Order: sequence, then C-alpha cells, then structure tokens
Amino acid sequence: MSADSARRKRSKGLRGAEGDPAPPASPSTGFVIHTHRAAALLALLTVVLKSLIFEPIGIWLVSFICLVPWLVMAGASRHARRVYVYSFLMGWAFFLVNMRWMYPATGLGYVALAFYLAWYFPLMACPIRHAVQRRRLPLAVVVPVVWVGGEMLRAVVITGFPWFYLAHSAASVLTLIQVSDLVGAYGLSFVIAACNGAVADLVLARMATRDGANDQRRRRPARIGVVWFAALLLGTCIYGRFRLGQDTISDGPRVAVLQGDFVSSATELGEPEDVKMRVYLEMLEAASVEEPDLYLLPESAWFMYLNAEFLASPSGWTAAFSRESHDALRAHAMRHGAYVVTGAASLIETPGNPLAKEERYNSAMIFPPDGSEALRYDKVHVVPFGEAVPFRFGRLRFLYFWLNRLTPYSQGGTYEFSIFPGKEFKRFTMTSKSRGGASFRFGIPICYEDVMPYVSRRFVSGGAATKQVDLLLNISNDGWFGRGIQQPQHLAVCVFRAVENRVGIARAVNTGVSAFIDPSGAVHDRVEGDPAGRWPGKIGYAVSSVGVDSRYTWYCRHGDWFAWTCAALWLMLCVDWLIVRIRGHH
Repeated sequence: MSADSARRKRSKGLRGAEGDPAPPASPSTGFVIHTHRAAALLALLTVVLKSLIFEPIGIWLVSFICLVPWLVMAGASRHARRVYVYSFLMGWAFFLVNMRWMYPATGLGYVALAFYLAWYFPLMACPIRHAVQRRRLPLAVVVPVVWVGGEMLRAVVITGFPWFYLAHSAASVLTLIQVSDLVGAYGLSFVIAACNGAVADLVLARMATRDGANDQRRRRPARIGVVWFAALLLGTCIYGRFRLGQDTISDGPRVAVLQGDFVSSATELGEPEDVKMRVYLEMLEAASVEEPDLYLLPESAWFMYLNAEFLASPSGWTAAFSRESHDALRAHAMRHGAYVVTGAASLIETPGNPLAKEERYNSAMIFPPDGSEALRYDKVHVVPFGEAVPFRFGRLRFLYFWLNRLTPYSQGGTYEFSIFPGKEFKRFTMTSKSRGGASFRFGIPICYEDVMPYVSRRFVSGGAATKQVDLLLNISNDGWFGRGIQQPQHLAVCVFRAVENRVGIARAVNTGVSAFIDPSGAVHDRVEGDPAGRWPGKIGYAVSSVGVDSRYTWYCRHGDWFAWTCAALWLMLCVDWLIVRIRGHH
C-alpha cells in the first residue's frame, strides 16, 4: 500500500466513505470533516464531556478539553450549514440533560428554555469557523472571546440565565477562582475556554500533518495558542495565590442557617403549612443554644404574609395564621436578643387599580431583637414565568392572559400569580453581641438573585466609593426542583458572588444546600441534616461566623466591562464574516 493510500484510509471518517470524491482542503486546517457521522459524533462527544464537568459528577479538569470536539468540528467541517445544525442540536441536548431538574417545576418552560439557550452554540460557531478558516487566527485567542461574549449575553437577554458557565465547574478550586474579583466569573471561563482553543489548535495541526497538507498553516497558530494559554494560566495562578495569602478577612456576626426539606409543587399539596412552621420554630429553639446573632430561615419557609398592611386586614384563616407566625418569630427575636430573618409573601390591596386589585411581593422580613416593627426587602429581580408572566400591563396585555394560562401556577388561567418587583436593593444594619456590639451591614438576595451577578454588585457597591455591605444573606426555596442536582449547581454559582465582591455569604435554602461561603470562596459548615435526629431527611441547622473582608474589588466597582468587551469583539467577528460573505457574492 502506498503512503498516499494509507493517508486516505486514515482519513476515511473525515473525508467520507470510500469512493466519494475527496473534497478540497479547507483554507486553514489542511483537512476537512466530510461526513454527517463524524460531525455528529464530535458534537455528541462535547455533550458528554461538558456534562461531566457539572454536578452531579463534577470532574472540573474535563472542562479544559470539553469543547475541543465541537471546535474541531466547527473549524474543519466542509459544510457550514451542517456545523450550525449540529451545534444547535448539541446545545439543546446539553441543556435538556443537565437542566432536567427544571422539569418538575415547569415541563414546557424547561423545553422552551433549553431550545432558546441552544441557539447560542451556532451563533458562536459562526465567528469561530470564520476566524479559523478565513482569518487563520488561533482558536486559543478566538474561542475565549466568543465564549465569554456568549456567557455575557446569556446573563442579560430575557432577564438572563447565567448558569452552566465554564467557570462554575471549578468553583471548589480556590486558586483559580480568585481572578473573579477583577473580571467576574467570566475571567475563569476565559482561561478555560483558551485551553480548549489551544488543544483544538494542536489537534488541527496534527490532523493536517497526517492528512499530508502543509502543516505550517496550523503549526504557527498552535504555537501561539499554547503560549497564550500558558501565560493566562500562570497569571491566574499567581494572582490567586497572592489573593489567598492576604490577611484581610475577619470574623463577622454569628449566624444560624436553618434548612427544611419540604418539596414544593404547583399541582400537589406537600406538608401542611402549620407542620412546616412547627419544624422551623423547633429548629429556632434548638439553634439558640449556640447563641447566634441572627437566625436565617429560607425563602417561603412556610406560606405566610408578614407585611404590616396585610396583618391589619380583617380576620380570616390566612390572616390569623400569618399573625400567629409573625408573633412567634417576633417573640423569638426578643426572647433571645437576636435578629430573625425569613422569607415571606407580602400583599397590599389596591382596589383603585382596575388592572391589579392587589400587589404581591416576594419578601425578606427582618425582626429586630428590640421588638420593633419588622423591616422588609422586596425581591427586585423576578423570574420570568416562575414569578411573573410578561406583558401584564400595556398594549400586549392579551398575550399576558394567553401566557398565564400556559403556566402550571395559574390553575388554568383563573389565578394571576405574578408578583411585583421590588423598587430598590435595600440594605440593613445589625448589632452583633458576639463581636462586642459591633455593627454590620447586610443585603438579602432572594432565591435566584444570587445567580445574577449584577444583583450582588448592587447590594455591595451601589456605585459608591466604598463597600455598602459587609455580608450577604441568601434565602432560597429550591424545593421546586425536588432533591437532586440543582441544589449543588446553585451553590457553585453562589460561590462566585462571594469572591467577586469579597463578601461572606450565609445561605438558608429549603432542600439545601444551606452553608456559609467565605470571601475567598471556601464553603464551610454545610447543613447535612440534624445530628440529634430530631427531624427526618436533611432538615437541620448550622451556626458559624460570616467572614468580613476589607477589600473592595475592581469587579464590584466597575462591573462587567471585560465580558461586554468580549461580546463586542464577538459582534465584530460576525460583522467581518458578513462583509466577507457579501464581497464573495460580487
């Protein structure tokens, strides 16, 4: 067998079945992927590898190569349309597999959201393919720019879904995540994406050599890519070790985080509300032995309205039960000389508004130890469809009624469950007995507000010259998603809020994961269940000091300038692709 025949046989999967005419080599890679099967297998391999890096498996090292098969397919495939189709299917499959925890809460929303998120993959594949084949740019340089630009847009379009970032896979690697206080979680995603690009450059260079092409077209980009990634990784590690070595964190107030284990459902009744209340009140008393300065209960620990406007309303079962809940929490705060923070609903009657007879809010209530009136923060960033159906007011109101009927919470369209967003990111001040009467400022991101980077930044910075809070208290009800992979994924995302803003975070989450996060990103004192065996499941509490950091970060002050720059460069690559296409038709 001649050398040329051997090369053709090795390239069979890339060029096509025997007997097919060999397609022309691509301008830059020196070889082509010709068959549907090869392209589909490469896309499928990326789905598998990328699924390995997140919970429940969580092999973070795989994140550094998980995109390589897709990048090779995008850069070396002969048919552009095929690249975009398989990129979309790859994205849809990935989100359907790894976002399956959303199905119990909303099956239709789960499929629709995965469908929308999948479009980012072909939109990223287009400039990546163009940069490789026409501009001969190293993938190690192009891929991190395009990928971070995509993550940025996912964080803001349709109110945002900043989940499944490459950086989130490495939330437990403290040295790497410290760069987040400069450029957010996007910084680590950039480094990881650069590694994927560098490895893909090496693969393309090697395959060009095996295919008998002039491998100089890929060797130079591959060398540049390796050096670029090595510099990024070295700089990230040096900066991480430097930040971890600084002595800027001190002990803040002692907080008790309380965790129930009550699964929520829009169609099935769970534990009775009075049962939930009894369990939490028992936990409050059990935790008081450790004398915390503040007790933190989850979002919607049990159903109750605690705002003063509602409690002044006429009698009824809901009003009576809410007043009982209010009095019990207030009494505990006064009896133990500590603050009690809990999630609750707020309701204000608005009979003069023909479009909404009442306003409901998702609130955090703070009961001071002196027995004064409870303070309140209303959640600002509401979740589309989960908390508020779009187009409720305005000329497109007819769409609101149609969309409301499709949600599982509207009882067939007969109930308007949408809540109103809060008007400001409120901050509160507490006095700590355990720290000699020192005062600490805090904000309370509710539920997925801790997922949105801008929310924590607004609490901590607010555009001021100095930090506006010392710590964050996150309350959430993840029971809507059962018990499974969503909870640890949520915790991993929250870790980056602590590092980005250098604040300690205490999390109280129904069904978990309740824990404390240091300003360095270290997670400690998780609630793993009640060691005394008083309650079944992972019902329990943990008491610890929340770390307070004196550093005021660049990211907190200046925001997402880096990620927006990447998004702008991504757009420029798309414009360059369009110009080349137009010129090619003339």
